[in-house]
Amino acid sequence: MTAHATLGASKAHRWISCPASIALEAKLPDTTSPAAIEGTSAHSLAELCLRKDWAPEEFLGQNLEGTVVDEEMVSAIATYVDYVNALNGKRLVEERVSFSAYAPGGFGTADAIVMDAGVLEVVDLKYGKGVKVSADNNAQLMLYALGAFDAYGFDHQVDMVRMTIVQPRLDHIDSAEMRVKDLLTWANEVVTPAAKLAMSDDAPFGPSESACRFCKAKAQCRALADHNLGLAQLAFTDLERDALLDLAEPHLLNAAQIAELLPHLDGLVNWAGAVKEHAQSVLAAGGIVPGYKLVAGRALRRWADEKEAGDKLDDILGDDAYVVKLISPSQAEKKLGRKKAGEIADLIVKPQGKPTLAPEADPRPAIDGAAFNDLNEE
Repeated sequence: MTAHATLGASKAHRWISCPASIALEAKLPDTTSPAAIEGTSAHSLAELCLRKDWAPEEFLGQNLEGTVVDEEMVSAIATYVDYVNALNGKRLVEERVSFSAYAPGGFGTADAIVMDAGVLEVVDLKYGKGVKVSADNNAQLMLYALGAFDAYGFDHQVDMVRMTIVQPRLDHIDSAEMRVKDLLTWANEVVTPAAKLAMSDDAPFGPSESACRFCKAKAQCRALADHNLGLAQLAFTDLERDALLDLAEPHLLNAAQIAELLPHLDGLVNWAGAVKEHAQSVLAAGGIVPGYKLVAGRALRRWADEKEAGDKLDDILGDDAYVVKLISPSQAEKKLGRKKAGEIADLIVKPQGKPTLAPEADPRPAIDGAAFNDLNEE
């Protein structure tokens, strides 16, 4: 185990499922992305607003931690700040908590902690909009709650913990509750054994779609490659065997066989994309990937000088040189601000979204596909 590998709360879902990931990730350099930089800026804005009781609108147009605060960020952080400010009780903001009693060196920084009437609530801001995050059985929030309880729970007679995700750009606020005794049982039976494995010299791998989604090592991890290739081989071997029994159409997949494939596809596609992205980064850095090279991708034509083109086309085409389009409801709300957005509420409708595939466990109600198609045709 390398000296700087730590059992952080933000990666808890990973090292609990795949203890070997801690040491493996520690061997790779840290990377960042525009989304990560934007997220850091959003959290800084949220912290300032909660600590100083400032309105997010006051920062519009300012550069904060490398990102210019725009109207979308103002609106999103206002949703988070309003939620936290509405809670009663003792409040802590950006509080570092330790759960090292259960995981050596384990710590994390909770965005907000509020304690009142025997309930300790941990609120976590998720600024991203790629993956909707659930509060239920969320290891990161459970570890925050564990650390906060160890530090403050006895003084405030805490018996219940509530964990809340605020993901404003997906219009998503989700909470889950559990008794302190159940939290402590989870810590002793799940966290401590996983932490011991993660800190051992022969930590086991436990690849899965959720554990590996944001792992730095996923593109190069041999255990994940073996796992995914094994899944694909097993699935198609079973499908071939089942197809022999399908006398009607032995060369076509039936609904039951497709259902067997579906649970594996997201993980396989995600992993395949990460491998391709890593290969491209190796080539971009001057490395060699046998049998592959970088080539110029497809590009769209554009005006060399938009102003010059506009002047020329204005002379030739007049008004036909331009396209005028009404801004969207979201754009209008951002321009109006929170105080005036209500003035257009009755002008906005939200049609039913396009049907999307989901497992039966998904909380959204099922729709009648045929009825939906008939409605669209009308």
